[in-house]
Amino acid sequence: MAMDVKALYELQKVDTAIEQGKVALEKLPERSQLQSAIADLAGICRRRAEMRAQQQAMETELTTIEKASASIDAHHAKLERQMKTIIAAREAEALQHEMQTLETQRNELDDRGLLLLETSAATDDELRQLAQAEADAVSNESLASAALASAADSKTADISILQEQRIVVVSTIAQDDIAVYNRLCASYKGIAVAVIQHGVCGGCHMDISVSELDMIKRLPADQAAECPNCNRLLVR
Repeated sequence: MAMDVKALYELQKVDTAIEQGKVALEKLPERSQLQSAIADLAGICRRRAEMRAQQQAMETELTTIEKASASIDAHHAKLERQMKTIIAAREAEALQHEMQTLETQRNELDDRGLLLLETSAATDDELRQLAQAEADAVSNESLASAALASAADSKTADISILQEQRIVVVSTIAQDDIAVYNRLCASYKGIAVAVIQHGVCGGCHMDISVSELDMIKRLPADQAAECPNCNRLLVR
């Protein structure tokens, strides 16, 4: 089978470079860096949302405590007024017990309110820090996005140059040879033409026997050699 295998090998090298370029484009380090920046920003936003919700819950509870405290104070004042009009010791004792219970409840509310105020102040500090962290994360995401766009443009330009080279290479090859090449590429994961290195096929990486190598060497110059193991075209 007469075929310009060396020309097809040049096409193979260009196609391999194009495929490698496409893989590199998908695996640009800037791509993972952008994903990391996006994840960092999302994490900060989630944390801020959680802290805002906690802050709102504390404010709601503080309002409830204030109302409950006011109610207790009003009830306690009422009992104090009643105490002044009571003569019977048993009734006075009951009122004192009720007033002590109210005082205990009031103290518990005060303690809870103080804890909430302290926690709220700490939350305010964290929210301010998160606001700055979010601003920084937004800036980092923007920079990472720009870096990816630049790297992708550069890699895409390299691929475009290779594709232009491919057009030139293809123009020098017979259409029948191109058809064979395309068929072999489809069958062998994009590698149609391989080089023999140290008695090993560069396509399937299997040994070619000495006798088979000798037969390949004896083929006419214009006859295509094939790997006896994988049937890829071999460059001699």
